[in-house]
Parts: sequence; structure tokens; C-alpha cells
Amino acid sequence: MARTALQLPRRRRAWLTIVFAAALLAAVTLWWAYRDHAGAAAIGAPIDGQAQQFVTLGLTLGRLFPTEVDSYFGPAALVPSANQPLPSLDRLRSDLAQLDLALREQPAAGEARHGRLAERTKRLLALVDIMRLPTPLPFDEEARRLYGLARSDDRDYRETRAALDRLLPGGGSLTQRVEEFRRQFIIPEDRRRAVFTRALAECRKRTLQHWPLPSSERLDVEWTSDVGAAWHRYHGKFRSSLQINPQAVAFLGSATDVACHEAYPGHHTQFVLAEAAAGTGHGPVEDNIVLLRSPGSVVREGAADFGVSLVFPPDDRLAFERDVLFPMAGFPPAKAARFERVRQLLDALAPAALPILRAYRDRRISAEAAAAALDQEALIASPEALLGFVDTFGAYAIGYTGVREQVRGIVDAGQPPGDAVRWARLRRVLRLADAMPLGRVAAAVDSGFGATRPCGQSLKEITP
Repeated sequence: MARTALQLPRRRRAWLTIVFAAALLAAVTLWWAYRDHAGAAAIGAPIDGQAQQFVTLGLTLGRLFPTEVDSYFGPAALVPSANQPLPSLDRLRSDLAQLDLALREQPAAGEARHGRLAERTKRLLALVDIMRLPTPLPFDEEARRLYGLARSDDRDYRETRAALDRLLPGGGSLTQRVEEFRRQFIIPEDRRRAVFTRALAECRKRTLQHWPLPSSERLDVEWTSDVGAAWHRYHGKFRSSLQINPQAVAFLGSATDVACHEAYPGHHTQFVLAEAAAGTGHGPVEDNIVLLRSPGSVVREGAADFGVSLVFPPDDRLAFERDVLFPMAGFPPAKAARFERVRQLLDALAPAALPILRAYRDRRISAEAAAAALDQEALIASPEALLGFVDTFGAYAIGYTGVREQVRGIVDAGQPPGDAVRWARLRRVLRLADAMPLGRVAAAVDSGFGATRPCGQSLKEITP
């Protein structure tokens, strides 16, 4: 440290040292007295600094691996400077371990925020540990460590494939017959935007019947070939952007699926409601970063997929597509019933891909064998693309299959069944997504929200 140019006489410096020491002692004494008497308020004081550290560490991981941060809409001061040298993954791991230890040793005093931050730090540390391994973890072990997910029993999908086989007779493999059938419902390019826009408006209207949204919420849609499919990003203050490649909504059924999954009641709505519950500008800073491979994100994926069927029960979806989207796309409405039945069976068959992906990730089958199994058993049209996703993101793929079905089970467990109860239970699932593993959410939904409690008429009532 450089010496100051001002030099005080030795005696005066000694006197100042004594005064300073006395003042410091008094301040420490007052602090401990305050800490002892202020209870939870004093104990909670360090949480803001720890939350800021969590955000900065998460953003640092994003500098090293950009795909790991889905979005950030918090204070710019927490963003690591691009001029700073990139830290090693080992250094990042060390800093996360210190934060994890501090949160585990600090008395929580029953504060929910402390528990949520501790859980998120624990999972982020687990992610960094996994990324440092020379070889991938087994699929189920990765799902347990990162997302707190236990393996669910694999089902038999032979009857689903048999039903499709009966519905689509003819020569060639079942996958080929499915693709031939789907090609009949490829929307002409000059009509895709209009069809998607109409589907989006319907998804929003139906969502608003159950979840009131702030009047200022906005979703900006951009059509571009710069993304492979559809890419949602939340920007805070109830605003999102959605980039869509027109090829992603070429198939008529995809227009409704993408509109619901990405927007209403999917990702855009999920983040809008979370921010509205906290209050704009007043929510915890750690909620301003969305890490891709995190328990909250994988639950939101499953919930967004499940939300499609919540917005559109089978009869409602058939009526909407037959009476509205089919004419807009130029398709005969008389074909809508068969189209919808095939779509339902393919949707039910989606989880059949999970055991194949697990076997591939665990290196029990080759890429060629996995692609063939995905084609024959799950009727996946582009198995290589799905395997590439698993190569990059591992067990995160469970969000679109296994987690969707777990969310469905939690939501449908409410008694008595009904739209109001199901929408309320899904909102509770989303509220708990960052706080605990999905395996504990079912009990928390029942005990903390109530299986028969109706959906409220305000944001506060539906965000317990």
C-alpha cells in the first residue's frame, strides 16, 4: 500500500489510534447487541450480499459457457466486466463452494428466501462439478444431482403405437406413414404468421380467464431464420421477446404448441407472474438470472408443455383448430378430427424417447442404435437432432417428457377436479420450482395451497 504524503506527529497518531480502537470496539459491541435483539431481521442482513454473489457467479459461468444463462434482467453492476480475464472453472467452483458453505452454516431463521438461495447455490455448484468431470455422469445420477429428480417408472407404449398403426394403415414403417400424414398439414409459408398469431391470441385469451396478468405485459414476436426453432427470452418489467423460425410452426399443430409453450401460459406468463408476485423492481435479485440447467428451468419446461393441454382440453382444441386454424391454413375442416387424434397419440408417445435417451447417454447403446430406436419406438422424425441436444445438455431433456408427466400428476391430483383447481395447482408448482426438488413439490402443493382451494381473482390470491 502506498504511504500517504501527510505525516502526523507520532504522539498525535498514537492518540488517534486509541480513539479509533475505542470507537471500533463500541461499534462492534453495538452490532452484537443489535444482532442478539433484532432476531430474523439482523440474521437476514447478509442475504442480499450472498444473493448478489450468486448472481455474479452465475453470470461468470455464462461468460465461460454462454448457453448456461438463459436470460438476465437484473442490475448491470452485477455483470462481470468483459475486460476482466476469464476465471477458470476451478476458481469458479471454489467461489461457489464458499458461498454454499456460508449459506449452510448461516442460521436460516425460517426465512424462505434463504432456503431458496441455498437450494439454487447447491444445484449450481453441482452443475459446475459435473462440468469438470472428464466423462458425463449417468443420466439418472445427473438428473438427481442437478434437478433433484428421481427416476420414474418406464411405461409400455406398444398400445399407443398400435393405435397409430390402426389409424394410419398402409405400407412402409409407421414413422414414414406418420410423416406422410403430417405433410398434408404443412401450412403454406405465406399463411404461417397469420395462423400463429391467431393461435397466440387464443392462448392468451384462455390463459387470462384463469391467471390475471398485468396490463403492461408484452410479448414481442420476431420472425427470423437466425434461430433453429423458437427462442423465448424474458427482459423484465413484464416484457419478453420471442424469436421464431417460420419452419418451427410449419406443421399446423406446432402453431398452437409453440404459442402455448413459449407464451401463454408458458414461459412468458411464468416469468410475468413471478415478477408480479414480487413487485417490479423489488423482487430478490437472484430471481433476475435464469440459469438453463437448473431445477426451476426444467420444471418450467415441463409445466409449459403440460400447459398446452390445460389451455386446450381435447374437445376445445379440436373445435378451435377445425373451425379457425384449418380454414386459415387452407385445409379441409372435415380432416380435423383424424388430424387431432393422430396428434394426441404422438403427444402421448413422446415420453417413450426417455429410456432411449438414457441408454444413449449412459453409453449402453450407440448413436446409430439410439437413432433407430427413436425412429421406431418414439416415432421421432429427426432423431439425430434430439441426440445432439442430449450430447450438449444431458438430462435436461427430461423436462420435455418425464417432468411434463410429473407436473400433470401433481396438477391432476387436486380434488374435486376442475379447471379452477388445476390452474391454481399449476401456479403453485411454478411458485415452488426454485425452492425445492420436484419430488417434494406434490406434498407442498397439497399442504401449502390446498387441493380444493379455488383459483383467486387477483395475483396475490393465486401466488400463495
